[in-house]
Amino acid sequence: MSFSAERTAARQTSILRRLLGLATTRTGVLALTMAGNLVVRTGSSMLLTRLLTPYDFGIVGIITTVFFAVAMITDLGFEAFLIRHERTEDRHFRDVIWTIHAKRGFALFVGVAIASPAIAWAFGKPVVTVPLAVASLIFLINGLASLSLMTALRRDKARELSVLDFGLQIFQTLTCLSLALWWRNAWSIIAAMLLQSALRALLSYRLFADSTQRPARDRSVSREFLAFSRVILMSSMLTLLIGQSDKLVLGRLFTLDQFGLYAIALTIASAPTGFAEAYVRRIVFPVYAQTWRQVPSELPLVYYSVRRLPSALYAFGCGGLIGGAPLLVALLYDPRYASVATFISLLMIGSALRLSNIAASELLTATGEMTRMLRITVVRVIWLAVAIPAGFFMVGPIGVVAAVGLMEVPAMLYSWLLLGRVRVLDLRQELLLLALVATGAAIGFLGGTEVLRLFPRL
Repeated sequence: MSFSAERTAARQTSILRRLLGLATTRTGVLALTMAGNLVVRTGSSMLLTRLLTPYDFGIVGIITTVFFAVAMITDLGFEAFLIRHERTEDRHFRDVIWTIHAKRGFALFVGVAIASPAIAWAFGKPVVTVPLAVASLIFLINGLASLSLMTALRRDKARELSVLDFGLQIFQTLTCLSLALWWRNAWSIIAAMLLQSALRALLSYRLFADSTQRPARDRSVSREFLAFSRVILMSSMLTLLIGQSDKLVLGRLFTLDQFGLYAIALTIASAPTGFAEAYVRRIVFPVYAQTWRQVPSELPLVYYSVRRLPSALYAFGCGGLIGGAPLLVALLYDPRYASVATFISLLMIGSALRLSNIAASELLTATGEMTRMLRITVVRVIWLAVAIPAGFFMVGPIGVVAAVGLMEVPAMLYSWLLLGRVRVLDLRQELLLLALVATGAAIGFLGGTEVLRLFPRL
């Protein structure tokens, strides 16, 4: 072998080792599993749209909307409390928190099951009553899961949690497809959701050390937790208004078929957001918190450096989906689902900005600036309160979707203001990410248009 060939082979080996090294980091594992989740969810969506109807997706869309609303209204911040608290390693302390967690799950199950007829009536969709009542068992199952799924982040188990989530996604997808081949209705999705929750609860006691739980009471611990939960509860209720306002409005305005199309678009647009939230909260937030405790002067540098490459790739990829949505829908679905592309393009605008905005909120949380963090959420609420009625008045239901898609723009601008006040903002870094979004959107649009021109039968 020549010297040149040896150098080429050595360079290739070095690159491969570097890639393998990156793939085994917390960020690498999270990115790979989230990408795998995206592939699995997209493939599942392709197959399910051929086995089920938009009507079935509409039923499940209503159920997931209700579940999210109930979860947010009763969000007490269990994970944040356990990650930050110095007594989390104390077995009795965790058992007290787990008892509260389990009681909450039981109460939500009973409440939703009893209220399901009224909820279905409020949506004007009585057919949802029984599916919603049955699906509410998920609250009970999740409430009984071990808190090890929350405390694992304190023990640097982000990789294991990412792999677990991916495995559960595969299980749910295979179960759902198998049942859909047999039942051909929305019950296949609901049953798969229940089975996945049951498996997750079981594995929470099997995969992590010191994961057993038992009922316990302690008034001082309960009071401390509930005091902490008040701020989280306020933020969660505002987040509920943000995350569900479009679904509550469109769930009433759209037919089940139309809402089913919108639900499919939400599934696709929420995939990048799922990565953003998991990445920032599992990997970035612990770094911010540790830096603030140990060397707060380095926080401005760490704020951007810890997430520079993932943020850039995320921005460019989301931009590609904004411009390339028509091609994506043409490749994945039959002509009945063509209007999903418009929904995706609008919703992806918000998704593209989401990672940076979450990072800003988590930085403020890590530094104890809870009030300022809450204000970012308030900005989103104000935007939706004005933009949703205005959008609907001007262009109808699609105006509601546009209002939701643009929601992260005012949140981003206000986040910049807050970051500047705590002397962390680097406007050049922020503008670079916006430029990557725009570049990705242009490439996605031009490339998608050309492909559809060359292959009009797609």
